[in-house]
Amino acid sequence: MGNEAHTTPRGAMVLVTGFPIYVARRLVRELVLAGDHVLVLHRERFARDISPFIDELNATAADGGSGGRAEALSGDILDIDLGLSGQELRRIQQEVVEVHHLAALQYLGVETHKMRLVNVEGLRELLEVALGMRRLRRLCHWSTAFVAGDRSGIVYEHELDVGQHYRNRYEASKAEAEGLARAAMAKLPITVVRPAILVGDSETGEVQRFDGPYLLMNAIVNAPPNVAVPLPAHGRFPLHVVPADYVVRAGAALARHPDAVGGTFHLVDPEPLSAHDFYCAVADAAGRPRPTVFLPHGLTRAILGLPGIRRFVPHERSFVEWFDTDVRFDDAGARALLGPLGLQAPRVQSYVDVLVRYVREFTA
Repeated sequence: MGNEAHTTPRGAMVLVTGFPIYVARRLVRELVLAGDHVLVLHRERFARDISPFIDELNATAADGGSGGRAEALSGDILDIDLGLSGQELRRIQQEVVEVHHLAALQYLGVETHKMRLVNVEGLRELLEVALGMRRLRRLCHWSTAFVAGDRSGIVYEHELDVGQHYRNRYEASKAEAEGLARAAMAKLPITVVRPAILVGDSETGEVQRFDGPYLLMNAIVNAPPNVAVPLPAHGRFPLHVVPADYVVRAGAALARHPDAVGGTFHLVDPEPLSAHDFYCAVADAAGRPRPTVFLPHGLTRAILGLPGIRRFVPHERSFVEWFDTDVRFDDAGARALLGPLGLQAPRVQSYVDVLVRYVREFTA
């Protein structure tokens, strides 16, 4: 099959799973405003949430003359045939040319079997349906850079299972799911993308939740003017953050790139700041003292695990572990394909003030 058989034209019928996940919403918007017809698969419980989203997006697309539109499609990745009616299933099998699979559970409070059910078995069901899509040119599986688990050193895009251990059930389930996607590459035109830790839009600061790195960002931004917020551990290692707008644009572009079929791509900042330098940049942008005190790793975990704090920080343990892991994600493959398209991850220094402004506006 030649490259052109894998290139999806604009105006295509695209299926996106994962609503109302923030990146899924951003991706749907990106595709519709570029002129695509996007079917947004959602569970029935989100019917009230999706209607205003679809209406507003379609109105924006119509005003802008993009020709694109979004359409809600009620279903469930855990059901046979994605929970679709016979007519709906036939439609997607006849018309869908591109699929973006983002549906996943990320909240670490979820029981292991439920997380695996959604993250692994949900993908398995989607792959079964995709085998019947007669016009399919690409299936983009959205994984995570943290399938690397507890590895240190350089992690390459082609690597998956090299004997690493996983620090939580989310990492383990996403690694197993990626293994499924890789195995299916023999039968389907699949691209895997692995974003690092997402922060807000580099132009607006918009973000869905203030978790992960936002725990300390929020503390620094809203601290008294003369108070320096302590950091967990020493902060010497890279903090792998990447803005949501870059991730969405990069993922959308790779899903259309003829040379991305069968490939796995890290969506990361190739020159990440250390955790200490990142939070110093946050402090500078917020007009607060730079962090100078470092809490021992074990003490930080204990504090973040307290019931009164934990309910506000669903990823507290993973965040501390990411903070204290000396790992780098090589993104040579992603840069080779995205660079000629003018897509590259912006440096933190160019948008940290935007993130701080958004945090200050919505948490003060």
